[in-house]
Amino acid sequence: MTLTKTLHNLPFADRLTQKDLGLLAQLAELKSYQNGEVITLQFATAEKFSVLFSGAVTYHLNVGDQRGALEVGKSKEKWTPIGWSGFREPYRFATTAIASGETKVIQWDNKELRALFDQHPEIGMHVLSSSLMLSTSLLSDAREAWMSGAVPLNASDYQNAMSYTSFQDKGPHESTMDFFRQSAFFNPFADWHLTKLAEVSKTIHYQAGSKLLCKGQFSDKFMVLKSGKVALNYVTQKGESFTSDILQERGQVILWSGASYDPIPNNMELIVLEPVEVLEINRIDLLVLYKEFPTLGMVFMYRLLWLLGSALKAIRAQVITQTFDRELLTIQTMIEQAGAQISVCSDLYKLPILLAEKVTQGDAFDLIDRLAEEGENIEKNLANLFRKITMPLRREFLFLEGLRRMTDHVITAPKDISSAELRNQCSQLFERAVSYVDIKIDGLENIPKSSGNIFIYNHLLNHPYYTLPNSFQITLDSHFISMLLYKFYKDSGLRVVRIGKGPEYGHQDYYNKLGHLGVKTQDSDPTQQTAEERRQVRNEFFKEAGDKLRSGMNLILSPEGTSRETQQSPVDFKPGAFMIAEKSQIDPLIVPVAIAFFDKRISKTKLGVVIKKPFRLSEVIDKEKPFKEELRSFLERYSKEYRTYVEEAIELAEKQ
Repeated sequence: MTLTKTLHNLPFADRLTQKDLGLLAQLAELKSYQNGEVITLQFATAEKFSVLFSGAVTYHLNVGDQRGALEVGKSKEKWTPIGWSGFREPYRFATTAIASGETKVIQWDNKELRALFDQHPEIGMHVLSSSLMLSTSLLSDAREAWMSGAVPLNASDYQNAMSYTSFQDKGPHESTMDFFRQSAFFNPFADWHLTKLAEVSKTIHYQAGSKLLCKGQFSDKFMVLKSGKVALNYVTQKGESFTSDILQERGQVILWSGASYDPIPNNMELIVLEPVEVLEINRIDLLVLYKEFPTLGMVFMYRLLWLLGSALKAIRAQVITQTFDRELLTIQTMIEQAGAQISVCSDLYKLPILLAEKVTQGDAFDLIDRLAEEGENIEKNLANLFRKITMPLRREFLFLEGLRRMTDHVITAPKDISSAELRNQCSQLFERAVSYVDIKIDGLENIPKSSGNIFIYNHLLNHPYYTLPNSFQITLDSHFISMLLYKFYKDSGLRVVRIGKGPEYGHQDYYNKLGHLGVKTQDSDPTQQTAEERRQVRNEFFKEAGDKLRSGMNLILSPEGTSRETQQSPVDFKPGAFMIAEKSQIDPLIVPVAIAFFDKRISKTKLGVVIKKPFRLSEVIDKEKPFKEELRSFLERYSKEYRTYVEEAIELAEKQ
């Protein structure tokens, strides 16, 4: 029993003759799947092509050791194509499609169907165009999933962080045919195809700021970039615009939906960043060519599906990275998926190894950039995708490299440089490093105009990822506050730092060169001290700290005496910071600085800093009552109050 009557309801049935529908029906069969049954299996040879007749289907990506764990799309729309990745090399399924509930599909043998397309290209053109139109929803769903967890990037982030392939203008003597042959998109087209396309092509210039595509618009043009730079922005349901990509590779298709036989709406916008020159073909001219030369139309639909598949692969890769929080896993998966197309000698196979270690990540990024410019087509495509995936890692690498240079600058500084000058240089270098970090700050107006203050903060653990090659850990929170003070006072202030244990001589040497105030703890010195000796050491410390305050120096310290994760911060305050204020006899301003997520990796989060209104100890302590009892009571209250400050910093960091 053939399915001719059923196929009369296909979206494109009115464009085919009764004979053409009969040919399609002869090769088709109606197949039923129960809930949870596999329709296509990722990486398997694409032996079948299906369209959804009833029920629903979900799409899954196998990711490393998380086999089948990630759902990347779903559809219940009738006639949705399933397994269309089998129409393009390497003719394998890109995802695992699973029946959701009782599901029926109309199914064809892939080889038989492609053979039918070759004999009757008009059938192929309309089947492929319909598949393209009905699959673009997957791209929209993937972009929505990406946006829900993405850190917003604007065009400048892409321009500064990476450099796509840059081509020189070939000059006025380059023919359109020569240009076509340089573009990967046109590789499968026959020369006579390109000749016909060249006849309806024209070169157009657009100025910076021009909008080539708006959300919701049905494009009436097909564009290929010759020179210049455009931003591809994703527009959310709320109308927010985020840069998804910067397009500047010569021969790159920058606007393709207008070339589909079936019109496709857009939820993207395309904006010119730098004056561009594009090869442009009007949609109406393409439709005329498709009607006259169905083979050309079929090849064009094949290539548009190739573009859609590449776009889906790119956005899903970013979703994988967000879901599993592992860029390396994503890249390994993408290389595995393309394994049949990659030469066994390709340098792509080096990337997972180079990315696995911090000290070789710079080599990995250089390799990605080189392959994006000089690699084979599949290497270029993957390398440009990896550029986007690794963008947060690149910023993190530059941040870590900045910490290394700052540390080395301090350790190797000449002996004749003053500690004050070295501290300021350290803050300037830290500012360069932290420029790659997304930090939100509130309350800058609360920083006192005059110096000679005590800045207190909740001390957070350092993420082990930022341990330097010599096992030294830079305290990011205190360095950040020093940098902040340098920007306001042109002096980074003095930090109160723990005198390290014997094995931590590197830690102590670093802070000694910076001239910070060292305070001994029980762990600092294994030798036993008498009570009188400990009292004498404390008094000497308080005197030195008081002298610094009276001279107009800012002091930076954490009242906790230890460090915690953001969600546990702060622990109960110790009296040290407030004793300094009392012993100084000048009742200095105490400035609370609450910080959040400095204990996390910067590639995975934003950081928050809230500066609260300063106060004096005399404003919170009743001088008429015993000082120690009053201070103890205050510390108990204030530790709890400070937690609300940290929660403000958390809320600030998480605010979109």
